[in-house]
Amino acid sequence: MNRNLTGQAGKIVDFFGAILALFALQIIVLGPTLGYGKSLAIFMLLALPLTFFIYAGGKSSFMTKINVVDIILAVFSLVSMGYLVVYSDYILTRVEYVSPLTTADYIMGIIAIIAVLEATRRAIGLPMAIISLLLFAYASFGKFLPPPFGHAGFSLDWIIDTMYLTSRGIFGNPLWVVITLAFPFIFYGIILEQMGVLKSFLDFANRLFGKSPGAPAKTSVVAGTFMGMASGMPMSTTYLIGFPTIPEMIRVGYPPRTAGAIAAVVGTAAQLMPPMLGVAAFIVAQYMGVPYIKVCQYTLLPAVLFYAVFFLTIHFETMRLGIKAVEIPAVSYKQIMLGGFYIFLITMAILLYFLLKFYPVGLAAFYACLAALLLGVLRKNNRLNPKSLYTILAKTGRTSVYIAIACAAAGIITGFLVETGLNLKFANMVIAFGQSNLFLALILSAVAILILSMGMPSIPAYITGIAIFGPALMRLGILPEVAHIFCFYYATVYSITPPVAFASYAGAQIAGEDPMRTGLVAVRLGIMTYIIPFIFAYSPAYLLIPEYWNIYEVIRLIIFVIPGLIIFAAGISGYLIKPLERGDRVLALASGLLLLLPFSVLDYLGFALLLCVLFRQGVLGMIFNRRREVDEVKFPPVKNKS
Repeated sequence: MNRNLTGQAGKIVDFFGAILALFALQIIVLGPTLGYGKSLAIFMLLALPLTFFIYAGGKSSFMTKINVVDIILAVFSLVSMGYLVVYSDYILTRVEYVSPLTTADYIMGIIAIIAVLEATRRAIGLPMAIISLLLFAYASFGKFLPPPFGHAGFSLDWIIDTMYLTSRGIFGNPLWVVITLAFPFIFYGIILEQMGVLKSFLDFANRLFGKSPGAPAKTSVVAGTFMGMASGMPMSTTYLIGFPTIPEMIRVGYPPRTAGAIAAVVGTAAQLMPPMLGVAAFIVAQYMGVPYIKVCQYTLLPAVLFYAVFFLTIHFETMRLGIKAVEIPAVSYKQIMLGGFYIFLITMAILLYFLLKFYPVGLAAFYACLAALLLGVLRKNNRLNPKSLYTILAKTGRTSVYIAIACAAAGIITGFLVETGLNLKFANMVIAFGQSNLFLALILSAVAILILSMGMPSIPAYITGIAIFGPALMRLGILPEVAHIFCFYYATVYSITPPVAFASYAGAQIAGEDPMRTGLVAVRLGIMTYIIPFIFAYSPAYLLIPEYWNIYEVIRLIIFVIPGLIIFAAGISGYLIKPLERGDRVLALASGLLLLLPFSVLDYLGFALLLCVLFRQGVLGMIFNRRREVDEVKFPPVKNKS
């Protein structure tokens, strides 16, 4: 639980948050001049103690306030991380698993592991801490398990050596990725928020849809996509877009749970939309070993497909609910630009320019941040000054603590998975299932990643998912690009999926509705997010991989996929040109799935079901009558003169 500290305690936390931000920024610009291990240790030296002040240890009155337990844990974490900084030369020259651990290594290692696990419980939640503890138990006592899960056993020396003194535990690649990839985009989002640029997104969307039925809902889709690009966090995007739009949605006639669910789906799906995507996408690029612009390429068409279905679903839902147009006061495009939208456009152009020039992603984002700060200093309204710059640095430092702890825990989890071989054991299980049925293997992987992601944010969920299931899917013939994007998708949908649906909780809180019911509505409205990975798993062309595009895929997109999107959206909402009866709704959903999933034989069955739904809705009759009316205008019947 975030304490949202103010007063003297808030000022102290802000100060160290700003120091943390500056330290991370100099690594992005200059690189790890102090060395990889020492740089990460200093980063955690600042981030880990801050966790115990920012996040409460419980809900009691004693724990919600800063107390002696927080201070002790902060001191212990400071000492354990400081030990790595002071003795960095010794740690660098020792031989892993050969040089014996000193008493100080033992004590500091145990303290550091306990501190990281408690920080994980506070900042990320109990599930991720439990997963870490279970893997500790597995490493220690797995020798007593029967095959195939048993192993030779690992000692406490090995655990401390791996988790504390090497780069395969707490200080593994996930933590480095936080600094070099996630951090600059957190910084960018907070710059835009501090300058009030995010409000211009809402004004822009209002300008587009202010006079159409369900304008607040449609506004939330467009504005939320922009905001999600800036923040990269589903829950924060839901709050940003939800506060101005959810009350408006309720006012025009949407049920509260539907209004909250729409904002939650928008906040979640914004992570999947190029060119910026969410923070996790930069980690995907790192793990795939490709330029970030390639991840944009792979995710573009799936994102467009999702947004097409979602937007149509919202439109049909609006029609079904009988919501009429209510004009919203619109701001002129000139005012929108002057309000700061131009800053977003210019900085996005700068980011894309450097990405296309193959600059490191973090450095490209840093240049975009510099441009945003410069434009903020030069603007007349809401001009940046030293005080606001300090606020940006402090808030960036505070926010990055959450991601840092998540990735430190992810380092522990992936370290245990890889070093004990548990990831390969899981992979072999998936392969065993997939040898007879690839679809079953994909289902198993999707469900497992979804369950994993319910206990952790999208970044560690993706890292863990690709470590366990990526190799298995690739061995079953799935392309590496497909495997990575498949895991990425399922690592992001946790935030709308009950029971751990953070974005749905945020939307429900604003709407004053039950979180579980809101989450279930969000799953219904955003169900395409769960289906799209299966579409590109069987048809890599939808990731815009050139060698898989051909004339058949183009024809199929036009004849089957686009109609499939429309009828599937109608099935989700229960409305096409009039309300769908229950049987017609089932037919519409079945037709949409059959048309979307790339099984060529089923396309024709899906098309037949589509025609059946259109006939029952009277669409075919309307088309026929309209054509007859047009023909009569062009060629009026000849009267019999006799």
